[in-house]
Amino acid sequence: MHGYSSSEESEDPKRPRAQPAQNNNNDQKKKRKKRLPPQQSVNRIWKKFSNRKFHKALSVLPFDPVQPPACSDRSNELLSDGYERAVEECRRKVEKIVKECKRVNQRYRDPGFDLDWDFKYEKGNCLNSLGSSKFELNSTTLLSSTASVPKAVKRVHEIYDKPTFMREVSAGDVKQGSLGDCWLLASLSALANVEGGIERICVAHDTKIGIYGFVFYRDGEWIYSIIDDKLYLMSPCWDSPSMQRDLLQQIDREDMEKHYRKTYQTGSKALFFAQSLDQNETWVPLLEKAFAKAHGDYASLAGGWIGEGLEDLSGGVTTELFTSDILDLDEFWENEMTKVNKEFLFGCSTGVMEHGYGNRDGISEGHAYVVMDARTLKSGQRLVKLRNPWGKLRKGLWEGPWSDGSKEWTTEVQEELGHKFGSDSVFWISFEGMISKYTLLDRTRLFREDDWRCCQRWIGVDVPWKPEYHEKFQIKLTQDSPLVLKLTQLDDRYFKGLQGQYTFRLHFRLHNLDEPAGEDYVVRSNSNYMTQRSVSVELPDMPAGSYAVYVKVVGERNARLSSVEQVVKRECQGRKENDKLAQVGHAYDLAHSKAWDHMNKVARVRRKREQKKASDCRMKERRRNWEKRHLNREASRQQVAKNSQKKMKRREAWETEQQRLDEEAEEVARQAREAKLAEEKPAAVVETADKAGDEADDESDDADADEKSYDKLGSESSGTPSFTPKSDKSVPASSEERKQDVPEVSGAPPGPAPEPEVKQPARQRPKYDSGDDSSDSPVDDWDEVYSSDDMIRKPRLAPQPAPQPKDDYDSEEEKMPEPWNAICIVGILVYSKDAQLELRTVIEGGELLEGGMGERGAGDLDNAQANAGGSRTEAETRVGYNASVVDRDGKVLTPGEGAVRDYINVKSVSSSGTSTPTVTRLVDWDSKFERLRL
Repeated sequence: MHGYSSSEESEDPKRPRAQPAQNNNNDQKKKRKKRLPPQQSVNRIWKKFSNRKFHKALSVLPFDPVQPPACSDRSNELLSDGYERAVEECRRKVEKIVKECKRVNQRYRDPGFDLDWDFKYEKGNCLNSLGSSKFELNSTTLLSSTASVPKAVKRVHEIYDKPTFMREVSAGDVKQGSLGDCWLLASLSALANVEGGIERICVAHDTKIGIYGFVFYRDGEWIYSIIDDKLYLMSPCWDSPSMQRDLLQQIDREDMEKHYRKTYQTGSKALFFAQSLDQNETWVPLLEKAFAKAHGDYASLAGGWIGEGLEDLSGGVTTELFTSDILDLDEFWENEMTKVNKEFLFGCSTGVMEHGYGNRDGISEGHAYVVMDARTLKSGQRLVKLRNPWGKLRKGLWEGPWSDGSKEWTTEVQEELGHKFGSDSVFWISFEGMISKYTLLDRTRLFREDDWRCCQRWIGVDVPWKPEYHEKFQIKLTQDSPLVLKLTQLDDRYFKGLQGQYTFRLHFRLHNLDEPAGEDYVVRSNSNYMTQRSVSVELPDMPAGSYAVYVKVVGERNARLSSVEQVVKRECQGRKENDKLAQVGHAYDLAHSKAWDHMNKVARVRRKREQKKASDCRMKERRRNWEKRHLNREASRQQVAKNSQKKMKRREAWETEQQRLDEEAEEVARQAREAKLAEEKPAAVVETADKAGDEADDESDDADADEKSYDKLGSESSGTPSFTPKSDKSVPASSEERKQDVPEVSGAPPGPAPEPEVKQPARQRPKYDSGDDSSDSPVDDWDEVYSSDDMIRKPRLAPQPAPQPKDDYDSEEEKMPEPWNAICIVGILVYSKDAQLELRTVIEGGELLEGGMGERGAGDLDNAQANAGGSRTEAETRVGYNASVVDRDGKVLTPGEGAVRDYINVKSVSSSGTSTPTVTRLVDWDSKFERLRL
């Protein structure tokens, strides 16, 4: 029904509703937020800036937990022991696989890194990192002659005519392919100069079966990587359409397919990635493949530093040196450069701080070179031999003095150095020229002696926005020994794609345990500009003693990157198979398992401390509530007593006043009665005589009536007896007792007795008003009773209601990134020759110092903030100086008196002060101040 309708029809839900009228009144507008005072506004900003507790995802695949590494359980073992274990395990597995392949008469196919299957099904998991598409495999790129992607996969025996593996290992064999891993190939060139360096990495192989086993150094331990012999090629197979095939078909030849394979798919030059200058040598591409498998894919190897590659291949310790920072060049030449390939390995690069654009007299900027030799000629000229891993003629080579064909070369010098012009990618340069042209040196120490030992510990460190030095480790050195300290974080190249938003830079200081002052450190690390994975310090001769290591981790956040949980959510959004996430997630879990033990201990200690704190708070709250109830009852009792006393006094005063008023009214009434009686006395005498005559006439009539009544009462006694109450006085009297002598009455009978007069009050007493009985003022000692309580409002006896839900963030903060939440997994490796060395993590007495951060260290000598703040005074440097600490009553506490921690509340995790510890607020004053704010 359309049109107007009744009220019942108007309730039909199908009928359209009228739109509410818009009201533009001011009361409908959103209320403007109240402005906070400046300091409160700043405090609120910092309160929401960072999480109160930092958390980190330690496991991407919690349903498939990994076993924690056993390296943390082995303390101070020989460096050779860890290497030998990895080599033995690798060889055992290779031998087992070889037997299996011979049993089934098949070559080895690596199921965990199968290039052929990954390529044919266009997965790209062996090529690309998680969330990356550097090498995109699809029909378009595979058929395109310009796309930089692999075009085929073949085995070694299909690629090489006469393949050889490590027949003659030479640094000149290394040639870079279509991947930006010059840092790795330069490291291979450097290691190839060391006697047995490459042979120490490849520990097992069977060329006929097609299996190779390598060992690498990762996060403080040796790991192994076993691969097959499948490699990527630049040109597609004959069966695939290609430009090369079209060109060959224009030539009239008999066996086109054989000629095609010979031209485009034979020899090391046909490989897509790393190659060897010797067309039949295979160790370079196979070692690169094993390194790529250890890191998950080839794309993870793009970009890096020579120092990192040398550490991963040799197990050494790298130090970053800028040529402009070298103090004494002569000492550097004598003690370090001349020991290349023996105690040290060097890599060099230039233009890394200047964006690496162009070249410097032929030297390519932003590119890695390797130092192969350092020689001093008979003439005193110091020369350095360098190599470019590109392996190409006349590209990226030095073109200045002592370059090939320059005027400085003579026949005698060539014979002395054994140099021949035209050597691919190798050139000589003077030491002074190298220092001036190259800006960065990566020096890697090789532990060639057998008595070197290593002890390591891994922990999780909370990284606040403003970092400070905190004590993390303690070292006990029992004898004088050379000492190498290396502070490192996890190598995120192994789980690329799950690095998260934070990057970290590491710093540490070494102190004598008895001298923790900021100015008394033994040595401190220099922050690395490029190789941020680790920092190290070398001490040639360290005396025995106990030392403490203070660590500072600086975090940097890139909000454009995805966090770990966001990456996992993105990859699992389709809820389908994801082999790449499973592979990278396993590597992530395996790396972070190093810190599981420490972080579990920290969590237990923090949980225990929080429970104790909560228990203490509950006990204090119960005690405070009891005291409040006790004080309230005492105040109520005193108030009731005071009110009763006041009520009694007031009632007595009222009664006294009313008694006085009653007496006055009674006196007035009495006087009025007397006056009235005096006026009515004559009339009363005449009225009395008249009444006496009337009573005599009626006396006879009353006697007859009494007699009749007596007779009637006797006749009714035979009926139902009436109830007569018994008493001691109701005893029948004898006849003698009933007989009494009645005196004779003369005259008229007396009149009736007058009724008793009821005495009426002279005035009506008003009702007592008890409304003013309660006291208007508290008890006299109210201040004394409530001296430690709130004077504004009474204590809450009932439980506080739950707060109303509210939005913690306004519209602006909703668009901001998540609060700061950074945790870094840090490990310290201590290399020494002391067999009894002890390394401990600072978790002492079952409690963490400074909220899990370790005890905070003082500022450095050159700390600008501390110096500008005047915190360093002359008195601090005096022997025996101790800072004064006062309690809440103003009493000065001496160092041996009481527990100073009972009077202060240190919260260094979220501290925003300077590195020098400052006086913190008193705990009792906090509660007092909190009450005053209510």
